[in-house]
Amino acid sequence: MPSYSPAEVAAQYATERHLRTRIGTHERYSVGPGLEGTVDRLLALSGGEALLDVGTGPGDFPGRLRAGGHRGRIVGLDFSAGMVERAAEKYPEVEFLQGNATALPFADASFDVVTARHMLYHVPDVAAALAEFKRVLKPGGRFLAITNASGYMAELWDAVSEALPGEPILTELLSHRGGSEVFSEVHGEELVRAAFGNVQLDFVAGALAFEGPEPVLAYLESMSPMHKLTPDELNRIRAALTRVLTGRMQDGEWRVSKRVVFITAKR
Repeated sequence: MPSYSPAEVAAQYATERHLRTRIGTHERYSVGPGLEGTVDRLLALSGGEALLDVGTGPGDFPGRLRAGGHRGRIVGLDFSAGMVERAAEKYPEVEFLQGNATALPFADASFDVVTARHMLYHVPDVAAALAEFKRVLKPGGRFLAITNASGYMAELWDAVSEALPGEPILTELLSHRGGSEVFSEVHGEELVRAAFGNVQLDFVAGALAFEGPEPVLAYLESMSPMHKLTPDELNRIRAALTRVLTGRMQDGEWRVSKRVVFITAKR
């Protein structure tokens, strides 16, 4: 399975700009059910739990919980010092720390809930991270991971494959396919069960609906392989992608399916 190197992750998330591009794309163009309702249903928080959000990024999830009245300790941890800095500025009422998922800076049995939202496909050793999540959970504590299911955004990756077959940058882009090749329900169920002895899977299916190529190009250009291109190379690849995308959108709205899996377990 392909994985993201620590250097690649650090470069990608040194600032929140690229992540915000992807978040904004999902916020603006998504159709179907959102994720947060499922998160709230599965966690069923009472408001007093100590919660650790690993890979918190810009801290929006912990910030939402605190703004919603959650009284217990909330910690957001991220590998990127830049992300932690931005999150702390935006949500000063939440505790944010820089750290590694495979070596959490917390004592055993520190939290009632650990969440890992769209981040485990960035971790080189998922089993080690899961062992750490279990270690810092209290007996009876709950774990929730969110990740992209297999076949996530298949229509988009088919278009990328068609644009310039064999192009090294696009081949690199395809090797990750939104992380579902690294940590999806296929690998995630087995890994979580091995760590916790139990696992439950829930799925949410939706789509992105596009009427023009520009938001798709912006989404792809926010991903780290595309940052390696010179301006001339980027223009060439943009032109090839635009031709393919325009062909798919000529009859109107083009939908890209996105199926997300929620993996839960108890300590």
